Amino acid sequence: MKKYLFILCFIFGIFSCKDLVSQSSERLPNTYGMNQNIHSIPSDIEEQQELIDRYLSMGYGGFTVNVSYRDYLTETGMQAFKSFCDKALEKDMELWLYDEQGYPSGNAGGRVILKNEKWEAMGIFKRDTMVNEGLLDFVMPPGRVIKAVAINRMDTLNLQQYVHQGRLIWTVPRGEWKILAFSKNHLYENFQASRNPNAPKEKLSSHYPSLMIPEVTQVFLKSTHEKYADYLGADLGKYFVSTFTDEPSLMAMPFSNDDWSVIPWAEILSDSIKQRFGYFPEDKLVELFEDEGPLGQEIRFQYFHTVGELISVNYFRQIKNWGRLHNLRSGGHLLLEETMMAHVPLYGDLFACFREMDVPGIDALSCIPENTPVHAPKLASSAAELSGSSRIMCEPCPVVDRQKMAGREPDTEQVRGFINIQLAGGVTDFNNYLNLSNANGEEKNAFNQYVAAIAQHLRGGHCVTDIAIHYPIESLWTHFIPEPMKVAGWDSVAGGNKKAIAIEQSFRNTCRILYHDRRDYNIVDTKAIEDSKVIDGQLVHGKLKWKLIILPNVNTLSLAAYEKLYHFVASGGFLIAVGHTPVNSTTSFPDQQIMAISEKLFQLNNAMKIDEVEVIRSENLIDRWLGKDILVNDPDLPFRVTHRKINNDHVYFVFNDSNEFAESAISLRDLKKAFIYFPNGGDVLKVENTFSLRLKPWHGVIIRGDEL
Repeated sequence: MKKYLFILCFIFGIFSCKDLVSQSSERLPNTYGMNQNIHSIPSDIEEQQELIDRYLSMGYGGFTVNVSYRDYLTETGMQAFKSFCDKALEKDMELWLYDEQGYPSGNAGGRVILKNEKWEAMGIFKRDTMVNEGLLDFVMPPGRVIKAVAINRMDTLNLQQYVHQGRLIWTVPRGEWKILAFSKNHLYENFQASRNPNAPKEKLSSHYPSLMIPEVTQVFLKSTHEKYADYLGADLGKYFVSTFTDEPSLMAMPFSNDDWSVIPWAEILSDSIKQRFGYFPEDKLVELFEDEGPLGQEIRFQYFHTVGELISVNYFRQIKNWGRLHNLRSGGHLLLEETMMAHVPLYGDLFACFREMDVPGIDALSCIPENTPVHAPKLASSAAELSGSSRIMCEPCPVVDRQKMAGREPDTEQVRGFINIQLAGGVTDFNNYLNLSNANGEEKNAFNQYVAAIAQHLRGGHCVTDIAIHYPIESLWTHFIPEPMKVAGWDSVAGGNKKAIAIEQSFRNTCRILYHDRRDYNIVDTKAIEDSKVIDGQLVHGKLKWKLIILPNVNTLSLAAYEKLYHFVASGGFLIAVGHTPVNSTTSFPDQQIMAISEKLFQLNNAMKIDEVEVIRSENLIDRWLGKDILVNDPDLPFRVTHRKINNDHVYFVFNDSNEFAESAISLRDLKKAFIYFPNGGDVLKVENTFSLRLKPWHGVIIRGDEL
């Protein structure tokens, strides 16, 4: 033990061993441990027990489970499922209820779409070309052609009569013409619906329903969730922490593409737009797909705003409400959470969908730290905090790493670095396809205890930060002129409108700059700003209080939100606008009142406009206005931090985001004395508010204490 204490004092900091105030190596409660996803539960009782005991011995806290795919929702499958769940609960393990036969969720292994094939997920496709005088033979976009036109500076010609068997044959008159062809087609070939590797082979061809249609979710709940309630009892909270919905979406992001663009569509969407705004989108296709000006911006805003409302309410809210009737949280993760360029065609508004989940989450297809989009967990955790939720999940699934590393997973210490980023981003629960395959059983147990020790300290309370970054989805809608796009990687898409990409990159880069500068932040949508109060130069939303708001390329904002931000700055708050400043409201494009606020706002000393987000770092803009709650003596060291307030305690997670030892003096703004908790071994050290800290590669500590 003395040898261990010497090593601990050397590795983690320059402390006297007499400052070690407690030691504990007891196993932490399973609720804080990582879970393993198990989709094929053994039917044999002894094999079930062996599986449970094996994962317990490796330090895991529970499982994500479903009735085995081979016996999905059958009596035989249900019996085995209940037996396994009962045995796991006897060991105080936590269980999450996976809601699908494979993925994406929402189809119950094909059962939903079989109820009504007219519910299938659909899109509006566009293909275009420029032509001159002569004979044109032009291939139409896939599906049923609904409009074909030729446009030049003077005329718009209807070419529908020249379309036959998927081709436009037309003698082009003199001059240069743009040909636009629009179609409606199901979203299956080239889309995720056709790629379900986890379902039984006969289910791979199942088409997928539109989640904008409320009846789809009703049938989904009846086909899956209610089957579990019928068998296990109405109070599903006795068994499960939460549901786990897996990548439900509107499908309108192809995995491969020729030269067409696509946006999600459903009849309910057209009807809703007609009811709200007085027109059918089919009558405004040229403006929707082509017009960069005010009219096109307004129509795109109305279209994608309606998309976001329909899926968030008709899918996510219905599941959440059903869960509350059964004492069960709703959780899971979405598709391509990492890039806003996918948020628009897949969800309209991802943040609105997260707000309708009790446990929003993300997945991560790489577990290498430098590959990790640091803003992704913040999207989920910020939505959760704004909605009053305290649990956020991550699904580590290093399939990309395995593809690049001949089937192997990253080194276990690299994985620790990845987990640190997720924990700092607000994740509280891990539901794994990660196997920690480079570690033996003892090493897996130590790794899991590290994760559980950090998670135990960070769960609950609220993020302490002075900074909020606006989620600029409304601005993205206005510039999301549909262009050919496709999935380019697990966290990115290729193609798309350049102005839309600039908005997404501005948002993403702002988040990464703050992360590297050791400044925590919340992400806030327009609703959060509208719901906040201005108090003493702060924008206050419940227990969250912000002194600085950053608008990344925001050109569209509700009048209520912008008036609130002006009042905030006028009363002493700070604001940075990167790139564009607001010119549109959510009802007028442009809006004279919005432009008048912009003119007044940026005459105030506390508001500034910058062209590029890098200026925040290069000119230390935030340092001019705000101090830091934790100071690192060497600003270039890869120490990263998050700060939470839990009851009366300030809780910091400080970790080394590199593969080398790092050491620096640390100063805490809000504490006079503190305790440092070491996640492996349970040791605790008492320190003053300034001390030296040395961390191994990819390791972190918890620092905790009462307010000054």
